[in-house]
Amino acid sequence: MSLYGVTKGTELENIIDNNMKGEANAVVMYYALSYLAKEEGLNDLAETLEKIAQDEARHAAFYSILNGQVNKDIFAVFGNIQKAESAALPRLNEFAENIRKMGLEEVAEKIKGIALDEERHGKILQEIIDKK
Repeated sequence: MSLYGVTKGTELENIIDNNMKGEANAVVMYYALSYLAKEEGLNDLAETLEKIAQDEARHAAFYSILNGQVNKDIFAVFGNIQKAESAALPRLNEFAENIRKMGLEEVAEKIKGIALDEERHGKILQEIIDKK
């Protein structure tokens, strides 16, 4: 049985939506805390926080599915996301250069790394689409 949209339009929809938003916010919080822990050399703690963030991401996704908040046509979603992922590289590189001009070299390098991740995501999604 698919769980897609089973709570959409029910008395539970708002509760499920709030749960999804809470879990999604927790993902950001735990990953941010992980970054801070790494800065302090607390690598074991950082790893634990990343694992918790991954759990919270799965929880948010589950609630999203219950309310049917993601297009069920996976490949249609990939097509839209692939374009955004691929287009991010030049925009983020420009942003990194603006950050660099502020004297924030380390931040600029991190953003350039994010840009490369986004480009890689776009390529992966394109490969998946091409195989379909």
